[in-house]
Amino acid sequence: MRPARAGVPISVRLIVATSIVVAATVGAATLFAHRAITDITDSQIAARREAGEKSITRASELVVQAVASAVAWPLVNNVFSDVKPVLDAAISEDHPGHEDRVQWLVVQDVEPKAGEIIAQTANAPGKAELADLQHKLVGGGSNTAGVVHAWIADTQWIYGADIKIGRTVVGKLRMGVSTEGLDRELGASIDKTAQIAHQSRNGALLVSLLVLALGVVASAIYGIQLARPIRALTAQAERIAAGDLESRVAEGRRDELGVLAHTFNVMSDEIRRLLIEQAHKASLEREMSLARQVQQAMLPPETLDQHGALKVVGYCMPASSCGGDWWTYRKLPDGRMLLVVGDATGHGMHSAMVAATARGAVEALSAIDERLVTPEQVLRAIDSGIRQVGDHNVLMTAFAAVFDPAAGTLHYANAGQNFPYVFSLGQARVIGEASIIAASGNPLGDRTIAVEIRRGSRQLRPGDLFVGFTDGLVERANRAGQLFGDRRLRKALSGASLADGAALVTLRDRVVQVLERYAEGAVADDDITLVLCQFDPDQAEAPAQTTLRRGAA
Repeated sequence: MRPARAGVPISVRLIVATSIVVAATVGAATLFAHRAITDITDSQIAARREAGEKSITRASELVVQAVASAVAWPLVNNVFSDVKPVLDAAISEDHPGHEDRVQWLVVQDVEPKAGEIIAQTANAPGKAELADLQHKLVGGGSNTAGVVHAWIADTQWIYGADIKIGRTVVGKLRMGVSTEGLDRELGASIDKTAQIAHQSRNGALLVSLLVLALGVVASAIYGIQLARPIRALTAQAERIAAGDLESRVAEGRRDELGVLAHTFNVMSDEIRRLLIEQAHKASLEREMSLARQVQQAMLPPETLDQHGALKVVGYCMPASSCGGDWWTYRKLPDGRMLLVVGDATGHGMHSAMVAATARGAVEALSAIDERLVTPEQVLRAIDSGIRQVGDHNVLMTAFAAVFDPAAGTLHYANAGQNFPYVFSLGQARVIGEASIIAASGNPLGDRTIAVEIRRGSRQLRPGDLFVGFTDGLVERANRAGQLFGDRRLRKALSGASLADGAALVTLRDRVVQVLERYAEGAVADDDITLVLCQFDPDQAEAPAQTTLRRGAA
């Protein structure tokens, strides 16, 4: 396997990412600072303009009021020559320290010579132009003293007031005012503020560059420190992938990388332990598979076997790799046949060994003298054999039967096995009613009590069908936990036609299919064994040599 090619190192990516974040943060802070300075400057200039305009307006109103008061008596006394000096004096007093705000002054007559200019200063507008300017005063602002003002253009304003003696209007005063000086002052302030803002921006930029440089250096140092243990972890992962589970990573750090290093070491130990367990499990599975093959080889073939007037076929399925269910039959002289069905406690390797021991006991008994092969002696031989297995009681239920077609009898013995059935064969060779071979007894192999075996015999009629089975069949449960039961077993067997030997095989397969459909895919909890043996003298064949057929789940 080719090693994976490394991309951009984490340390480089960390440095780049940190630099970008720091640069973005510093740039944003600089931009916001510059914008804040600009906004503050603009607001301050606007406030100064407003305050300056208010100050000029107030001062101009005071000038208008003062000049109107000064020229009121000369106008009443028709001493017009005294008016012009007052106006010139007002201009002179304004120019030295007030940036030439007052540009001109005009005094006009009232009825009957309304609009006639009585006196005016230099730069004052003519009569016609003055008339046009006076129209702007109509909608202008005014104060409580009756002084009105209006904007003309750019920095030019016009102020006006009635010249009164008491409540009598004796003339009109018009004054031109310029705010150019204020604009110059504000312009200078703007330039100075811009210079300060520029210096502040440069200072912030310098600080930002310094912070950026420090951030890059710090991220580089931390990235290198971070990359070193990561490289060690990467090397350890590659060693683990190569099969080296002995090496370790240093766990000295007190951060997440230290925890990760500890996790890597624990993972190596766990992988090594799991590999050992996996190897052991694989070896055990191979042994179990071999044991299953050996045990399955002891089963009689699934095809029908016939011995004279007797036909036999069976089914045996363990719940796990090996099982405790077993069955065997032996063809005896004169067409007789021995049939044994057993069920060791539980299932698995231990139960399979007990089943093999029981089968060996039957073989040993048959090899000594076939005259000893009676149902009771077979069960006692099994009991004697399994009592020697292990240090604890190993229990087994078993049913043994000897079929004698010549006499038409069935001799049997039972040691705690499920009661078998005998079904009669009705007209058209259809399976009819069932009867139970009710013979009980204690399970075999119990060292604490004496073995008790119930035996008996019954007469067989032509066509009778013997059905033997273990508890795993009737106790097969579906997904709802409901058991298959004896009633469903009898129903699956009843009504079937046994025209020939092939029909007996079909019947066995039918029962198995009904059982599996009922289970709905639920896993079996116990081994299952079913044996069918029919006494059928009408279709009898010549008996073959005596042979022991073995079977175990």
